[in-house]
Amino acid sequence: MSRRLPQFFTAVALLLLICACGSDKSGESGETEETIHPVVTEKMAEPKLKHKFDGFEMKLNIDKTDFKIGEPIELSASLNYIGEEDAITVWGPRSKVIFTLTDGKEFDMEGASTMDLVPLEIAQGETLEFPFSKSGGYDSDDPDAEFWKKFYAEKELLLPAGT
Repeated sequence: MSRRLPQFFTAVALLLLICACGSDKSGESGETEETIHPVVTEKMAEPKLKHKFDGFEMKLNIDKTDFKIGEPIELSASLNYIGEEDAITVWGPRSKVIFTLTDGKEFDMEGASTMDLVPLEIAQGETLEFPFSKSGGYDSDDPDAEFWKKFYAEKELLLPAGT
């Protein structure tokens, strides 16, 4: 069970952020939901901020899902072990939760992690908090390299208009 947890955390973080950062409004460019991948559109239509899986409960902590242009987005994730054991040890990278962001079109912060394996013991009922952090990379030859350079340099999460 514990070997699947890093992938689970990544998948849940992706799902939560897709759901929480989505909007059913057209972007400034006039694009509609039809240009967004249907799976992403479906998840944005019914956001779920709490997920339970294999003895864990993960929650995306965000106060709202609509933001003004230039408004910082504050969020974190919390993980609670709700399994039957008194405690469990999970193995994975130091960054146990990897945040991934997408608008279902062109904006895609895939998230990155190291490959080290570090143990983490979680007691039953214990809640761990993970503040949002950006991770990812880009190719310097990418036409959007300047955008990504600026995006990763900003400490706050500021998304482009329509994202």
